[in-house]
Amino acid sequence: MATETRSQDSQYDGRLFEWYTKYVSEPESKKDVYGYTLLVVGYLLAIGGMVIYQIGPTGSDVATSTLFLVREIAAVPAAVGLICSLLGIVLLLPVTRLSLVAAILGALVALGAVVLFVLYYPNNWFVGTPSYSSMIIALYTAGIALVAGVVIMVPVITGERSYLSETTEGHEYEHPGIMIGETDRGGLFAVFKRGTEWTWRFIDQSAVAGSTKTFLSRLEAEERVESVKSQVADAGLLEIKNAAFRLYESGEGIWQWYLMRDDGTAVAEGGTDFESRDAADASINAIKDHGPDAEMIVMDQPVYDTTRENGEWRWRLLDQDRTPLALGAAAHTDRSDATANLERFRSLSADATDLVIERYGVELLEADDQWEWRLRDSAHRQLAGSVREFGSKGEVENAVYDVLDRLQRASLLEAGQPTFDVYRSGSDWRWRLVDESGRTEVRGTESASEPEAARTHAETMRTGAPDAEVVEIEDLEFETYRSDGAWHWRLVTADREVHAESTDTYETEEEASRIVDRVRAEAPDADLIEFENAAFQVYEAAAGNWRWRLIDEDGTVLADSGQGEYESKDDAMSAMMTLQENAPDAEHLEIENAAFELFQDDRGWGWRLVDDIGETIADGATRHETEDGARGAMDSLVESVSDVEERRMASPIFQVYADGDDQWWWQFVVPDGRILAESTDSFGTRHEVEDAVESVATIAEGAPVKTVGRLAVLLEPADWSWQLVDADREPIAVGTVTHEDRDAAVEAIEDLKRHATETTVYEIRDAAFDCYMSDEGWTWRLVDEDHEPIARAPDTFDDLGAVEAAIDAVSAAAPDAEFVDYDDVAFELFREDGGWTWQLLDEEQTVLAVAASRYESRESAEADVDEARREIADASVIEIDSAAFEFHHTDAGWRWRLVDEHGNELGESVASFESRAAAQAELSTVKELGPEAWVSVAE
Repeated sequence: MATETRSQDSQYDGRLFEWYTKYVSEPESKKDVYGYTLLVVGYLLAIGGMVIYQIGPTGSDVATSTLFLVREIAAVPAAVGLICSLLGIVLLLPVTRLSLVAAILGALVALGAVVLFVLYYPNNWFVGTPSYSSMIIALYTAGIALVAGVVIMVPVITGERSYLSETTEGHEYEHPGIMIGETDRGGLFAVFKRGTEWTWRFIDQSAVAGSTKTFLSRLEAEERVESVKSQVADAGLLEIKNAAFRLYESGEGIWQWYLMRDDGTAVAEGGTDFESRDAADASINAIKDHGPDAEMIVMDQPVYDTTRENGEWRWRLLDQDRTPLALGAAAHTDRSDATANLERFRSLSADATDLVIERYGVELLEADDQWEWRLRDSAHRQLAGSVREFGSKGEVENAVYDVLDRLQRASLLEAGQPTFDVYRSGSDWRWRLVDESGRTEVRGTESASEPEAARTHAETMRTGAPDAEVVEIEDLEFETYRSDGAWHWRLVTADREVHAESTDTYETEEEASRIVDRVRAEAPDADLIEFENAAFQVYEAAAGNWRWRLIDEDGTVLADSGQGEYESKDDAMSAMMTLQENAPDAEHLEIENAAFELFQDDRGWGWRLVDDIGETIADGATRHETEDGARGAMDSLVESVSDVEERRMASPIFQVYADGDDQWWWQFVVPDGRILAESTDSFGTRHEVEDAVESVATIAEGAPVKTVGRLAVLLEPADWSWQLVDADREPIAVGTVTHEDRDAAVEAIEDLKRHATETTVYEIRDAAFDCYMSDEGWTWRLVDEDHEPIARAPDTFDDLGAVEAAIDAVSAAAPDAEFVDYDDVAFELFREDGGWTWQLLDEEQTVLAVAASRYESRESAEADVDEARREIADASVIEIDSAAFEFHHTDAGWRWRLVDEHGNELGESVASFESRAAAQAELSTVKELGPEAWVSVAE
């Protein structure tokens, strides 16, 4: 049986002493360890500084600041390394305390110089005002000289010539077996001088006491010997006739106990440390009251139990080694609630599926035959929920996958900010202007096959609306406008119907305006020329010469006089008559003034106005189904054209007009005559429509143009929440999370977009094992259909595979594991570290005592529990408040051991004695001779 004892930490238990002993040799003192450590650290620092200097950048192309920085980084560790190395050598030398103080003082001076170097290099180093380089170098040199002086002078003063060798000169002695633990009895010849003659004496030696443990280093063993010497004389005597609880203060105000048999071997020890003697005493009393009759529970298969901590109950699933497999996620004030939660876990875990949400997941939920979806993060926090419901699981799945596919391309909109939305409508693209409240103020009138065209229209209104003129056309109006780099004109009505337009382009607005003046002047007096077939025209050119041409009924020129010009009208008629033989049906027309022509083309009947030289100066823009329709349009022009005003249109305008019901509207017209936008509502008065136009112009100014597509993310500045909207800004899903500021919200949205295609789509029917990455590593929890945690893993894992393996173990154990109900104190047997052991628990699962040993078989552990029951019943309580010798009677006889006031076992008798008197006699020898005994070291 292995007995576990407690002892205080030695000052030689540190990692440095362990490494030194393992890799160098047994230290003679603490100075050896610290000196060697400083020597190694100094070496590494110095080498590191030199390496940095060698591999650092050099050359004329390197910035001066970089060169200075590299030199500083190299110099500092090298300088510190030299200080550490020299100080380490000093500690290794046999120096006096005064020499050591001098060396440390020198090291501090040198370190101070290094600090000053860092502060003043390079700005005040040889250059700059003031320069501290000389002072710092002198200070460092003085410090190093002081340390090095101790190193150099110690061997000279002490005469230690063999500092660098492993052994010293002199004899090597063999030690008798009694001194190195090879035998318990031996002899020693002592040779000594009496008077002037030598003699010798044979001394009978036998081992009386020995250590109860071994030590890593000789220094630690010597420290324990000194402790024994200091306490052995005054140690009291305790005779242990029956089992006893040894109660002691182990140090730092911590109390502990362990139960020992009458032979001194340990049965059990306290399950925890106690803050006071009363607490430790209460624990012993509880064990004595309940331990003898406590039942024994054998942990040979997984079980459930409940534990209480800070007044709250929680259940656990344990394997046969008492390793927790699962813990209840919630704590309960009532134990019955904890057990009810346990049973719920048992029922849900059997059919729970594994769920892995590495970043985001979309859960599908069904209620009353309607489906919806919720977006969650890896912690199952709901980020957003769908707005509409779906009739089937397949329908909601398709909707979710569509959203995830479009989300990675979704644009970012911001509520409370006017925006031009370029959006998709069917197979076409359109645009609209949305105000701060999200209300659509303007819709584009034209659709486009590509988003770029719709965006161009929106940009046109964004830039043109703020300065656009408000225009009202009462009846007809001439507009001179610039389009495609040239000037044109048109005659339009209030509803933007074009009655006439230019047939040519003009370089300047003045040229177009002159043509408008000619139309106004010549149209009222123009004759009407009608012909059903082709016709010859004879006309006087601008230079006064005469020309001719042949036109068909559509006004297309079939032939003309070319470059030929005639001095008189008769000459032109003669030339024309020669050609007329080939066109006998062509009519003969003479044009002396401007004239209207009616014609028919592929689009229908139209009219045009030609001047006296046959040039078309105006064309009816509209085609009519009949000749009478074209004639009526021409007559309407003739009646009103002379009084029509002309307006220059170099940029877009807002045209306002009233309909037949006296309702006012506006439309946004660009110079080429296209209506890009119009009001969505009517207004009762012109004043109201003008106010609306001013509002639209204000909203449009500075509003960004955003391409919405099928899906967009709409930010709400009030709390920086967000929602997913479709092309019409209708909500698809509403976010449930708010953010501190816009940057945080945008970062969250961008992260969601980046991982959209990796999002898990899942359904929790009853429960699921959720596998996720926490701050400490991979772990799991069991959640129900409402995402409420039921259980969690007791640990974290290195990877997902380990988590899944842990879940498999839980799933296998949970259904059949029995519930262990600790109604009272009970012994619990379980496997640990390849062997069997036990612990004593109270009804709150508090560990009262643990076995002092491990057993190879369950039967041995059960036998130990039975023995513990018997020992507990009759055990007394011994409080250790000072060092004491304990007498025990074992099967081999009487033995004793020395225990200090902290419960540490310092030593024990080497032999067993037939009688208590013999043991006490031997002990008396130890008490008498121990305090002054010479310590001989034998290796």
